[in-house]
Amino acid sequence: MKKQQTKIKATYLMNNEFNSPKVIELLKKKLSGGDKTLMASIAETIRVSVLKNIETEGQRLSKRWQKLSPKTIGGRKKKGYWPGKILQRTGQLKRSINSSYGGNYAQVSTNLIYAAIHNYGGIIHRTSLKTFLRKKREGKEAKQPETNKMSSIRIPARPFMQLISGDLEKIKSKIVRELTDGR
Repeated sequence: MKKQQTKIKATYLMNNEFNSPKVIELLKKKLSGGDKTLMASIAETIRVSVLKNIETEGQRLSKRWQKLSPKTIGGRKKKGYWPGKILQRTGQLKRSINSSYGGNYAQVSTNLIYAAIHNYGGIIHRTSLKTFLRKKREGKEAKQPETNKMSSIRIPARPFMQLISGDLEKIKSKIVRELTDGR
């Protein structure tokens, strides 16, 4: 009888997607015990999903990322990074994806300043003076700008910090298992 009761509870939870106040209270009570294994497991599931997004270049998110521009490909060829994958020139972004968790949260983050512009897209404005100074610092020939003109670079959105429905189902099943079996 207990086995059937567990299945009914699990089905109820999955169908109502944790919207019931009783289920939320049960989950809070379960989590207040100090056992962080559920949150650790959820955080790792999210981290693996984000890494898969980067590895598949957005293909698993149902919309493949925009290809690199010919100028970017040319720059990568000069530096020996081509052929390669989008957002994986050096692998630094992928290595920076970290998961963390606590008693009532599970999250994935990166500490790289450029990660947000790649995830959401946007326009980067840079001045000619900055370009001049960068080229001088690198020992390249550079013409001093007559005026401090602005140039813009449009970075297309390449969302990698997203979960697909399959990932959410994995997380839900972990929560259901924790609430019903206590494992």
